[in-house]
Amino acid sequence: MNFQDQVTPATILSELLRYAQAEPDDAAGFSNLKHDDDLYPEFYDKAERVFKAFDKYRPIAYDITTPNRSSYGANIVMKYSSDTISGSEERHLVMQMASFNEFEQDDDLLSKIKAQIDESRNSYGERLEGYYLLLCTDHRKHLEKVRAISSQLKADPAVIVVEPLYGWFFFAMEDATIDAVADRLMYPGDYVRRQAREQVAGIGKRKLILLLSCLIHAIEENGCFTVSDDFVMRDDHVHEFEADAIESPVSLSEDIAAMEGTFFFRQADVDGFEIYQDSVSAIVAMYYDAKVRYGHTGDEAVHYLYTFLEQSAWVA
Repeated sequence: MNFQDQVTPATILSELLRYAQAEPDDAAGFSNLKHDDDLYPEFYDKAERVFKAFDKYRPIAYDITTPNRSSYGANIVMKYSSDTISGSEERHLVMQMASFNEFEQDDDLLSKIKAQIDESRNSYGERLEGYYLLLCTDHRKHLEKVRAISSQLKADPAVIVVEPLYGWFFFAMEDATIDAVADRLMYPGDYVRRQAREQVAGIGKRKLILLLSCLIHAIEENGCFTVSDDFVMRDDHVHEFEADAIESPVSLSEDIAAMEGTFFFRQADVDGFEIYQDSVSAIVAMYYDAKVRYGHTGDEAVHYLYTFLEQSAWVA
């Protein structure tokens, strides 16, 4: 396989930064965050998580640093090399944040940003694989500035402009989501993962979250494949999903009825539901893999599996 066709940390980071948009009201939270105290440490942790996830699958040497603050160019520099993806050649990824205060106070922010990009390009040359510019501001208040910056930089293939709605979603993203997206990109053809996707194909996202929360609860809390009626009816994951859902709600009893015979069944002497083990065997294998590989259990395991499988569960 050609190096250009390989999944790299840049591939994963680019996917995560464009994964989904936040609501404008949520992204307005950037107005309360400071560059060094809030934005930098959170995005540093996200960058480190990407490389740690990648390292779970392929050997990679990496270093994440903060350049001298007196110089232009980068808030975070990710340097890496790998025999399998770069032929041992060193590559650099740069992350630069433009904060709400900069949008408020700097009348010539675009010129400053261009100077920072040039500085990074001069510093790293052909080793610069990607420059991620995160516009961390109130989307509505600074919409014209955001659009102007994006328009001016869209022709530069090395620059990825991350507008506020995407930036906030990434800022608030859970570790389990990062891990699941990395896994989905790294080995999409893995047999167990293919089987897991087939097991939930087309069941719908709400039924998926119901199945996963019941399954993880049954394994971790009950040590078996049984869940009580009480747990099903008060399932926090489903209620959280309903709060964010656009479609009209369906009762949980209707969901359970629709899944009986495929995923759930009742035993006469059991207070609750049994889960057909054969119907979730690949999902269970993924759960234990994530537990060993990342330490995900409980809610994190549910979020990891849901992120990985939601595209397969989606109903057109």
